[in-house]
Amino acid sequence: MKNLNFKKLTTLPKGKYHDGDGLYITLTMPGKGKWSFRYRFNKKPREMGLGKFPNITLLEARQFILFNKQLLGKGIDPIDEKNRVEVLRQQQSKKFSDIARLYIETKKKPEWTNNKSEQQWINTINTYASPILDKKPLVDINRDDIISVLYPIWSKKTETARRLQQRLFLIFAFAKIRQWYINDNPASWKEHLSFVLSDPYKIHKVKHFPSLHFTKIANFYEDLYQFENLSAYALRFLILTATRTKEVIEAKFDEFDLERRMWTIPAEKMKVRKEHKVPLSEIAIKIIEFMKRKHNHEYVFHNPAIGKHISNGAMLVFLKKQFPHQSITVHGFRATFRDWAEETGNYSHHAIEFCLAHQLPNKVEKAYLRTD
Repeated sequence: MKNLNFKKLTTLPKGKYHDGDGLYITLTMPGKGKWSFRYRFNKKPREMGLGKFPNITLLEARQFILFNKQLLGKGIDPIDEKNRVEVLRQQQSKKFSDIARLYIETKKKPEWTNNKSEQQWINTINTYASPILDKKPLVDINRDDIISVLYPIWSKKTETARRLQQRLFLIFAFAKIRQWYINDNPASWKEHLSFVLSDPYKIHKVKHFPSLHFTKIANFYEDLYQFENLSAYALRFLILTATRTKEVIEAKFDEFDLERRMWTIPAEKMKVRKEHKVPLSEIAIKIIEFMKRKHNHEYVFHNPAIGKHISNGAMLVFLKKQFPHQSITVHGFRATFRDWAEETGNYSHHAIEFCLAHQLPNKVEKAYLRTD
């Protein structure tokens, strides 16, 4: 039998009263007070607030009691559950940009080997997504909001829009796993966006890095000898080893075993996060030995002006300044190497892929071809 009713709550004097099943009300005056639930958990007495009366009615308070008793029956402390729900509610009310920043810091940043990746993510999100998606709490964002972000740039900047869609999908997947977003992923291409937006690969042709034809590489390399700056030496070394910009500019002397003629690039510097070994030609070794005589710093291509290695854009700036008539990029020399190897030599396709530090696409091949 319940002890309280609405009339009693509006007439009883100041004091604490029990309704039954652990439900109490502390009246500060007739008709005003605070609800609480007293219970035992792990043999310890506990009391949690349920809200104010009359904002919370007697019926609502009794329903809270029923719910909390169900939690106790499952071995869950109602206070802990209340705190968990409150934290979850706070996360769900956060802005999209807050969750995006958290995802980048905790998930993506440790995976990246190039600082440019982080900046590219931040730039696209801040430029196109956040101004629209931050207008409402994360939990209220829907497919229409995602379409509002992507549609204006889908045809004009297709590659940027495609990458942004993939980034949005990953951010919302992260939020769903953390239970900060409870609906279907609004940025899913297969389930949602593919029915609204055009196939990006049909409206946009991927532009590859401009490269030098392999029949011209010998003359170009000879031209590099007239330059004595760091960027020229680094570019020569990059061409000889068919490696990426980051791997060259961050190369350290302790990565080289000149007696074995081998350069071992640590996994954390590689795009595929796997150690990569590069056999060194005589000319490549001479460049390393020359740099050793030139300075005794950690990085091979040390820039004394900043006390660190040369910048990520140093070789590209050098190319544009000294060879303005050539439509080439630093990364394009890897394509030059591949074309040369495929067209002029009887080399194993896998050997070429290993030289470029590419992962084998076939899982069966990966399982059985384990040597480098």
